[in-house]
Amino acid sequence: MEIKLPPLGKKPVDLLHFPTMQQAFIFRAYEYVPVSKIAKLLDTSEDNIRNAASEMGLKRECTSDIWLKKGYITIVRRMWHILPYDQLLELLEFDEEEFAIILREEDFLDIKLNAKPVCETLKFRELTDEEKEQTRFVKEIVEKIDLDGKEPFDFVYDVTDMKFSGEQYFDMRMVYGFSGLYQKAFDVDSREYCPDSMLEAYQKIGVNALWTQGVLFQLSEFPFNKKLSVGYKERLARLKDLTERCDKYGIKIFLYLNEPRSMPESFFEKYPELRGHNAKNDKICMCTSTKPVQDYLTNSVEFICREVPKIGGFFTITRSENPTNCFSHAFPAENCTCERCKKRGIGEVIGETIGCIEKGAHKVDPNIKVIAWSWSWDAYNIDIINHLPKNVILMSQSEKGIPFEINGVKGEVRDYSMSILGPGERAKEEWRAARERGLELAAKVQINTTWEASTAPAVPVYPLIEEHIKRIKAEGVKNLMLSWTLGGFPSRNIMHVAKYFYENCDESALNESETAKMATECFSEAFREFPFNITVLYQGPQNAGPSTMLFLEPTGYRSTMTCYAYDDINNWCNIYPRDIFDEQLSKLCSKWEKGLVLLEKERNEKKNGKYDEVDIMATAAYCLFRSSLNLFRFYIAREAGDKEAMIREAQNEITSASEMLKMMNLNPAVGFEAANHYYFSKGCLCEKILNCHDIIRRLKTN
Repeated sequence: MEIKLPPLGKKPVDLLHFPTMQQAFIFRAYEYVPVSKIAKLLDTSEDNIRNAASEMGLKRECTSDIWLKKGYITIVRRMWHILPYDQLLELLEFDEEEFAIILREEDFLDIKLNAKPVCETLKFRELTDEEKEQTRFVKEIVEKIDLDGKEPFDFVYDVTDMKFSGEQYFDMRMVYGFSGLYQKAFDVDSREYCPDSMLEAYQKIGVNALWTQGVLFQLSEFPFNKKLSVGYKERLARLKDLTERCDKYGIKIFLYLNEPRSMPESFFEKYPELRGHNAKNDKICMCTSTKPVQDYLTNSVEFICREVPKIGGFFTITRSENPTNCFSHAFPAENCTCERCKKRGIGEVIGETIGCIEKGAHKVDPNIKVIAWSWSWDAYNIDIINHLPKNVILMSQSEKGIPFEINGVKGEVRDYSMSILGPGERAKEEWRAARERGLELAAKVQINTTWEASTAPAVPVYPLIEEHIKRIKAEGVKNLMLSWTLGGFPSRNIMHVAKYFYENCDESALNESETAKMATECFSEAFREFPFNITVLYQGPQNAGPSTMLFLEPTGYRSTMTCYAYDDINNWCNIYPRDIFDEQLSKLCSKWEKGLVLLEKERNEKKNGKYDEVDIMATAAYCLFRSSLNLFRFYIAREAGDKEAMIREAQNEITSASEMLKMMNLNPAVGFEAANHYYFSKGCLCEKILNCHDIIRRLKTN
């Protein structure tokens, strides 16, 4: 089965703050990989690399492989516009097929990156006199930047043991492990990404379930092509070990299933009878209306459950995300190209697909939870609910379908909102239909962070998240999925919602001052001003924030999903007129600042100037919002040819990047998100400061 790399696109963006592209590569790589690897890739000596780094003011070389193990997505993002495929593969130590699978399976990394820029092969050469002179400017800026502080990936979970008693209101309280791997979760020992310190922290604050992606043919033998399952026994053993470690802390592991996985055209040359809907891009569904595919689903799940007896359960997305059943990528359902499934209907087919998974799990243990997530069931939700097996749990995203009006702009929440609270009528309708069938209920929410501010691991808007959980509790929902891949940080946010997990909770563990409470009320009021829209969440600059480079000339690139914002301000705004987008970000920042003033006053009076979690997270979130406003105004000024305004916003960005760097020095959780690794590293923010100084210099001299 051949999986192809993304196609080549156009030329890379300009990185004018570096005299040469080899320096851009050395600058970025110096943080992530040992000097020996950089030297080999550029075909030169290690001394030449160290000298080149020193000439740019770099002092801290990488001496371990931690980024290659835990931060390879960060490296890919940073090198996408610098290295051609062959050198990128050499740097990452991947072969082409392995890299293609990672790009496809690592939470849609290929879509986030988009087409590969056409980069020239890099080979070390001596600098010209003019380039040496330009490099002195780089060194002058970089040497002044403080990078001392906590090391990346050195996560510390500082939570207090909460005492629970009385009736349990929510049976399942599930998050994604904060530092969890995604596609490669069972290719390595889980202790590398799921340490006992994190599990202990979750136990203290009432989290009793973690989820991670599971692919059936990687955890059991794929009957149609055993080559796809090479290593499944070893992966299964690692999964079993993870479940046993978690069990010591009262935590269950759930696997997220998008099944059955689609196959390329070549697969169906041997198995034409299994061919289902054509989802395009060489992704064809294995038809779940055929007995061999049904048996595969049931038998694989049963096998996993027997081999891993402490597994907690599974949850499914059966429409969109990856192509799976024949209705998974048929929008509308009438566009399904599978004649078998079209005759049966979407409710019957999806209900049966989930039923195959439920059957396999409950053959082994009726207490294993099987959760059917209604994500993108759209107009067919009630039909599908009416076809679900009786022993599954129906999960709805709480905020889906909530109408909003922000400064005259109307829209509807699709997902991932913390600023607009659920549950909405859509979720309530689905829960009513599920109750009528006797199904148990679950709610998917975000209570730590979301794509509104994903690189601040725990946005301190406690009044908002508490209100949301109280509303869900009033609906009689018994199970909570509290995060997607983002939002699993063991934080004070979780501690605040944990007050509602049981009948009684000792709130003294929170130990919050009145000033801090007032500050989080300010943040909550400010957050309601966020210009919410799903496209803004995915395409806007607020996730990468102050790490987003400034460009003097239009890049010609469109922003991509939760990855590159570029200078695509029209896509950032989406449904919002430019003046409204600016106004909302302005109101968000000004209201947020009021809370920061309160925290600063308390920090100076009572904390000896020390930052705690609330200080750090509130400041990091503000940097994301303020940077979004700076970036937007910079490009508005660029369009108008207003150099003074461009200089002003570049200076503002130096402030935002410097402040965010300070927060990373204090807490290495800042900037990290499990499915994207580090959105930005210290070196990335260091480069942004250089980028801004270079922009200012060019604007003043031209």
